[in-house]
Amino acid sequence: MKNILARGGIEFLAVFIGIVLSLWVDDRRDLNTVRKNNYKTLKSLKNEVNLRVDYIDKKIIQYQRDISIGDYVINNWSKTNLDTIFHKTKGDRGIVLTLKAYRAINLPISIYNSLNSDGSIGKIEQDSIKVILDNLYEVFPAYIVDGVENERILYHSFNEYIIKNYSKIVDGSLNGLNRKKYEKFFLDDVVLGYTMEKTHLRKYILNLIINYKKQLIELEAML
Repeated sequence: MKNILARGGIEFLAVFIGIVLSLWVDDRRDLNTVRKNNYKTLKSLKNEVNLRVDYIDKKIIQYQRDISIGDYVINNWSKTNLDTIFHKTKGDRGIVLTLKAYRAINLPISIYNSLNSDGSIGKIEQDSIKVILDNLYEVFPAYIVDGVENERILYHSFNEYIIKNYSKIVDGSLNGLNRKKYEKFFLDDVVLGYTMEKTHLRKYILNLIINYKKQLIELEAML
């Protein structure tokens, strides 16, 4: 009887250990799967963060260029050297377009949207990274969008004023009547007011995207 009980106890223990080991193996397999998926998610996000940094670098150069021209016009108002400013705007936007237009900012977001849609973002193990991602993909870009939207509204107002008062002024040569049109344009205090407002707004947006770039680089180091 004792032998039968002993054998029964051993068999029960063997079965119990087998079940525990099986559960442990399943848990390890699930954990490894989660970690592999987590690694892929973070790697994909890192690639997009790098794309965002590269994109913002280009925007920084564009904003710095437009701001430098705006500052030149403001600091040399009523004595603006047309030849100098035509040279400054050569190869990119012309004078009028530089002063009135805005730069759209469309940050790369397809990877984040895809990972967010399939639930991969929510499965990231590091809660701190999820908080930072929410801030850098949802919260902070909204400030940039607001800044660009304000400049877009200002663009339409400025453009309407130009159409009404300087309908024949176009970026081109400085020969003959064209030069006189530009001279009149750069003596109009309303134009100065718009230029000052747009330049200040561009500086605000530039500071936003420079700060945003720093935060993206910090996130990239964590991924």
